Amino acid sequence: MRKEASIQEWKDLYQAATKIKELKPWEHFWDMDLIGIQEGNEEDTVFFSVLGRGGGCYGLVAYEGYEGLNDFLMLTMSESMNLSMEYAMFSQHNLTCYWGNRDELSGKQREIIKELGYKYRGKNQWLYFMSYCAGYYPYNYDQDEVQRMTRYLGRLADALEYYQAHDMDGDFENANMYLYSYDRKMGQWGGQIQGLPFTMYRFNNLIIMDDKLMEELSRAPRNQYILEADISYLGAQVSDKMYERPANPPLCLIVEAASEMILKADMLDPEEDPNVALAENLIGFIMEHGAPKEIRVTNVIMEAVLEHLCEAAGIRLRRVKHLAGLDGLREGMARFM
Repeated sequence: MRKEASIQEWKDLYQAATKIKELKPWEHFWDMDLIGIQEGNEEDTVFFSVLGRGGGCYGLVAYEGYEGLNDFLMLTMSESMNLSMEYAMFSQHNLTCYWGNRDELSGKQREIIKELGYKYRGKNQWLYFMSYCAGYYPYNYDQDEVQRMTRYLGRLADALEYYQAHDMDGDFENANMYLYSYDRKMGQWGGQIQGLPFTMYRFNNLIIMDDKLMEELSRAPRNQYILEADISYLGAQVSDKMYERPANPPLCLIVEAASEMILKADMLDPEEDPNVALAENLIGFIMEHGAPKEIRVTNVIMEAVLEHLCEAAGIRLRRVKHLAGLDGLREGMARFM
């Protein structure tokens, strides 16, 4: 159950972020220059991207752990992976901190600022926070997120002071990051420049472990259908008392290419894995109608999800630039949003 932060906890967070602003990290880092804060295990490192050096909105984005780093890489590599910006943005898990304009804030966020007694004036001066979670619309922090971000920003302030005091040079163009970590042997915190744990997006291949299902897929009759398959997001807020925050449900989409007939356009539960749902829907089609001649996808993420399934069923899996049938479906859905 969602629990809201107390006003004292919000005060602690705003004080921590205000200190960061005074340090002006955007004068030293670009948005692609990652700062790592490591309190414990390497895989739990929090990676910060600093926004604002090129102008516009100032901000910080905290990516938690290696999964968070992978989300960052998805976003930065979206064009090369042929991902829509909407898919990449709505697939993110991160905690953000922005200095924006008053009209960007929700009523709740303005209420918090008023209760804290802050008075902001001018462009890119209003401090607010947003939580991003795949399957849900960006939303205000809950109590746990407020507490985590307060801790992260406290460490980030220490890291920035260390970086500036030691006149460090990140050499970020060579896949490096600035890591501020605790040395248990020395019993102290320190900063260093080191390589990123990984620099390419890590794909989650979907492997079918059911031997009986694998055999059934291999024996499925053939047909001449060509299918288009993809995952999208609704791109709109869905409020329901079942959810602790507004949902932005994933959509499982399958179209027959020649006729552009919609075979599946399922809106999933926010917590449901859309990749698994897509594979299950395709398996259902194969069991009922036989194995299609070809399945088309537009990006390497969907290719990784369906590769094992297509191999088992003897289906050609083809990656293309555009899916005409699905693009038409999405355009039609957008008109009703």
